[in-house]
This record gives sequence, structure tokens and C-alpha cells, in this order.
Amino acid sequence: MKSLHILHTEAAKGWGGQEIRVLQETTLLLDRGHRVSLICQTGSPLEEHCRSFAHSRFDFKSISMERVMNLRSLVALYRYISKVSPDIIHTHSSIDSWLGGIVGKTSGIPVIRTRHVSLPVKDFFPNHLLYSYIPERILTSGGMVADVVKRVRCVNPDKVVSISAGVDLYKFNAEISGEKIRKELKVKSDQTLVGKIGVIRGWKGHNYFLEAIPLVLKEIPDARFIIVGNGPGFEEIQSKVNGMGLKNQVSLLGHREDIPEIMAALDVQVLASFAGEGTPQVIPQAFAMKTPIIATKIASIPELLGNGERGVLIEPKNALSLAEGVLQIVKKPELASQLVNNAYAYCRKELMVDKMIDATIAIYKEVVSSSKNNQIS
Repeated sequence: MKSLHILHTEAAKGWGGQEIRVLQETTLLLDRGHRVSLICQTGSPLEEHCRSFAHSRFDFKSISMERVMNLRSLVALYRYISKVSPDIIHTHSSIDSWLGGIVGKTSGIPVIRTRHVSLPVKDFFPNHLLYSYIPERILTSGGMVADVVKRVRCVNPDKVVSISAGVDLYKFNAEISGEKIRKELKVKSDQTLVGKIGVIRGWKGHNYFLEAIPLVLKEIPDARFIIVGNGPGFEEIQSKVNGMGLKNQVSLLGHREDIPEIMAALDVQVLASFAGEGTPQVIPQAFAMKTPIIATKIASIPELLGNGERGVLIEPKNALSLAEGVLQIVKKPELASQLVNNAYAYCRKELMVDKMIDATIAIYKEVVSSSKNNQIS
């Protein structure tokens, strides 16, 4: 089959694992000779990344996608898709899945939807259409997310395919040094540095991370902590750090591009989410960087962590469990070493970007071939 033309749509306004994966898949598709168009939210970080992305087989358009039934957005989307004429429309968020799905169905272009999060899908008729009638396939970022989608009424489970996030071992290289980051933060080489990386929003568990810090400090008084990322909850977390008197122990770094270097500087990485996760990008990245990780027992995370063989599992919404997980890693270096070795081996076998994109392209080709056969018949 000739090279494909894939059109991604992403209406998200923020910058996190989902948006990173869209951009990652775009890059990998281009590397393999395919053409990619992308529709993103006006004013989003993804738009900024697209503007700095120069490639002869890539183009993009930013569209204001605030509501599902917005005629202006729908017309703008229809005009752009008619202009570029993709083989497949690949949607990622709820709003763009509706808009892109409507255009795809009326234009005869097959639609694929990726469901990135494990939050339950509301059981009402429009969602039955969105998940059963519109997409030819539904891709999910983990087995737990696939189970959520399969429970949606009218969804054919054979159309649901789980493809976990992959990691680029050239970018996330375990040989990278974190010394520069420690110097920036004025953290000594023998000081414990604990970090949380990701979008700051309610269900990501930043409040529980902060509540665990005094418990860790009782055992490790000179420990330092960092929070990396922006999001709707940034000011709330900043205020809580100040209110808890932790300004000297906690640094909020905001959005950073040097994530591999930050991970290399950490003694422990924390994922404290209590809902919503599929395959969080930070877990494969930590595996690749050989950074010990503790993460909550939700969604596909226990499976990803090998039920404790590749990281420490903690209870969600539980500051004490989080603190105990951190202390377990710090005070048991032999355990930490075994966990990161297990995680790294698993990463190289199962979580490589090549495996992720090859599986995705195989779905694209299958759907395009099936669509052409249906048109002929």
C-alpha cells in the first residue's frame, strides 16, 4: 500500500501526555514516509509546537473548537478536510471527535478515535453514536481504558484496540545526566530529590503529593521536592505550598522541555493520580531513564508496573501511602535498583515507540483497505 495521509484532530487547550502523544505520532508517521495534517485548538500549546514544526509533508490549521455543535467550527473543519483530502481522520478529544466524526461520516472518510483516559463514558445516546456509529476503530492507551470503552452501549468490542504509549530511547536515554538540574535547584548530590511531572489538575493528585511531604521530611529532613508542569490547578497548588510553609522544600518549575534531564536528577518520581489515566507517558519515560517510580493503583498502572515488579504501587488519595512509597525507594537502594532494572528491560521489550507506531499504522492500513472494499462493493 502507498503512503497514507493521516489527519489528526486535537481540541485540548493544555499540554500533557495526550497532546505529546499526538505530536509524537505525527513525527513518527512522517519519519516513515506518510503525510500528516493536524487540526488543533486555537491558542493551545500544540499550536505553538506545530508552528515550529517544519516538514514538507506536514501542515496544520488551528480552529476554535469550544463546543460540539458549533457551526463555525464545523464549517472550518469541513473546508480544511475537503482541501487536504486525508485517507483517515484520527480524533483524540471529545469535541474534535464529534466535529471530525461528523465531517468524516458526511465526506466518506473513515474515522478512528483514540480514547486516552480511563474516566467512565456517560451512558446517554449521543455517546452511543460517538463510540459505536462514527469510528471504524477505537484505539485506547491501555487495557483498562479499552474495558471502559467496551462497556459503552452498542460498541462492538472487536473495534476496540489497545495500543500503549511508547518511549523514544534516543530522547529518554538512561545515560543522560541530571547534574545540571541539581545545580539549578541547588540540590546536593547526596540530597534526596522527589518529583512529580504532569499537568496540574484535580485528579492528578497534587494535593496528596503535597500532604505527603511533611511525612517524608520527618524521616529525611533535607529532602527536596519539585513539581513540573502547568495546568488549571497551578495557582491553587502554589498557594498550598506557601500555606503549608514548604517554599524552601518545594520548587514549582512550570512547563519544561528538558524532561529527560529532570528525570535523571530525581531519586524518586511520583504519579499520584486517582482517576483518568490510560498509559501515563511519564511511566515509560521513567522506565527508560531508570528513574525509580511510585504510582497509584488505578486504571492500567498496576499492569504497567508489573504489579510491583517495576515500581512501587501506592493507594490513591492517600498521603501516608505515598510517603511510605517514597521512603521505601530511598531507604532500600537494592530494591530501587532491582525495580529500575526490571522496568528498563520491560521498556525495551514492550514500550518502544516503534512498536506503538507500527501497531497504529497497521490499524490505519486495515481501515483504509476495508473502506475501499466497501466503496467498490
